[in-house]
Amino acid sequence: MDDSATDPHKENLVLVNAYLTNSLLLKGLIEFLGGYFNVYFIDLPGFIQDVPPLSTISVENYAEHVQKRLESLGLKSYVLAGISFGFLVASHLPPDPRCKGFIAIAPYINSRWLKLGPLKTSVYWLLVRLTLRLSLSTKIWESRRFRLAFHWYSDYPAERIDNLLSHMDGRTFFETARIILSHREPVPFHALPYVLIISPSDKTIRNDPLLRFFQEKAKKLKVVEVGIDHYPLAITPDYFRDRIPDQAIKEIVLFVNGKGPWN
Repeated sequence: MDDSATDPHKENLVLVNAYLTNSLLLKGLIEFLGGYFNVYFIDLPGFIQDVPPLSTISVENYAEHVQKRLESLGLKSYVLAGISFGFLVASHLPPDPRCKGFIAIAPYINSRWLKLGPLKTSVYWLLVRLTLRLSLSTKIWESRRFRLAFHWYSDYPAERIDNLLSHMDGRTFFETARIILSHREPVPFHALPYVLIISPSDKTIRNDPLLRFFQEKAKKLKVVEVGIDHYPLAITPDYFRDRIPDQAIKEIVLFVNGKGPWN
């Protein structure tokens, strides 16, 4: 965002995107959150054309990119938020006294808590491993048949799929999928307030182990239940306004400033 458009009365929110999203696809969410925060969106490398893919794709290297972008913003204070896979990346940043707290939006922690089911997980894992082992990621990603299959398989609007296919790097797509399907390493937690945003209707992440994990790891925790899908079909400002109460956002702002109750 343009620094000239920042509001000194609002908290700075640094937002890291989820898998299969970018700042263009999440424009509606950014607009919604902009009513409460000065939003600074950090696109992960390879998820959008303007940010070239990493030479070596890993959670640590994604985190290093976010750290560099964060330093370039020069913010005096901020709240760090990650959407799904973006939270895993954000959690690997080193401690920063300028950071007031974390917001974990339907966070991805490890592969065991995905709702894919054993058959679908096995099929995805086999396809991803074969693609990477045979170095076919770019060729498959750019093939007409794959793109037609993507449109056929996905419930997303065609415009969103076209945006994703035109912006995301093929190797990044498959390498990041490999991480998501296999990651089981510990997730670092900082001595800061954590806001966990979960949805009972989430069809991608298992909420029960996720909630227990945050209750165990976070010393200061606020849990907010909302009615959003993990990958909404319509990502508009009104979609989020209808599903995330105004009062909930205001309480989150108070909480990360040490003025709200803990759960």
